[in-house]
Amino acid sequence: MALLIVILANGGNLPRSITRIYDFPYGDKAGHFLIMGLLCFFLNRTALASFPGSRPATLIWRVSLILAFVVTLEELSQQYIPRRTFSLIDLAFSYAGIAFFGWLVARKNRPAKTPR
Repeated sequence: MALLIVILANGGNLPRSITRIYDFPYGDKAGHFLIMGLLCFFLNRTALASFPGSRPATLIWRVSLILAFVVTLEELSQQYIPRRTFSLIDLAFSYAGIAFFGWLVARKNRPAKTPR
């Protein structure tokens, strides 16, 4: 889904259902936070289910850092695409979404505390 959004945005073909997010102040920033955050959440949940023998915290860090790297490359690439605009603030909101939703996955997968 995120890849499809990037491809459509690069061509200037985003549907109105997605561009509505720009209709309010800082909607673009909220979009970066939510789209990258949800992508992080679902990638981490999938990785945890796919590699049940792995240490959850290590796996979440790895998946989140790889996603942050890919997001960085995508944002940097916008400097070379006429219809797109590179923005460090957009990148920061993407990182914030990755960090927050990665934390949510980690919190959900913490071992339960045993009563004393």
